[in-house]
Amino acid sequence: MSTFWLSRDEVRELDRRAINDVGVPGIVLMENAGRGCAELLMRLNPERKPVAILCGPGNNGGDGFVIARHLDNNGWKIRLHAVMSPAQTVQTAGGQRITPGFHFAGLSPDAYANYMIVSRCGPMPLSLSQRPLAAPENRFLQNDFSDELIKQDCWIVDALFGTGLSRALGSPFDEIVSLVNASPNPVFAVDIPSGLDCDSGEPLGPTVRATHTATFVAHKRGFLNPESLKWTGQIHVVDIGAPRVLVDEYRQRPR
Repeated sequence: MSTFWLSRDEVRELDRRAINDVGVPGIVLMENAGRGCAELLMRLNPERKPVAILCGPGNNGGDGFVIARHLDNNGWKIRLHAVMSPAQTVQTAGGQRITPGFHFAGLSPDAYANYMIVSRCGPMPLSLSQRPLAAPENRFLQNDFSDELIKQDCWIVDALFGTGLSRALGSPFDEIVSLVNASPNPVFAVDIPSGLDCDSGEPLGPTVRATHTATFVAHKRGFLNPESLKWTGQIHVVDIGAPRVLVDEYRQRPR
């Protein structure tokens, strides 16, 4: 049987239909995605090595915040680095305006909710590429990414960018990718290695070279390209709770 895969447009469409047509809240899909990744990572890391989680400004970063919370719940030592810029104002899903400095440009309401949850969860260190105006007092905040975060013997989680990326990574993400790829530590990519094109399986520019990739719902179209294995490593499909009636529709589409 041929591998079931989704294109970039199908990923977006499936998410939209699950949320808008069926009524599965986006934050539930994000929770399922992050928890599934955390459970897989714990199986892959029986030595319980520390985990460095790199979160980008979009929903992929939101998945990373969920991963951090579940690893912390299970006693794993973690370190978070969130790469995002402070926004002046933002509208939440409920229409509320967020105080400047408490939200970051690019974060969806779901990712923002998970950022706030993890920021209140205890003493796990959290560093930010830019210091917010008002930060939780129980965090160690740094203004810039340091490769000290990934020099230790640890696992690295790439939650920078997902399947929606369609252009080469710019600063500071290109520098971070270079540091990740220079590390001897295993790398766990969330959904797709940051910098890899979802549809072609070719690098868009600087691209994370993962040891394992936890991809959501199904393989991505680009994974059919044998060259993509250089970047994805071993691929694992993680269920995020998308309704089977929808998933089967895509599974049965002529290819």
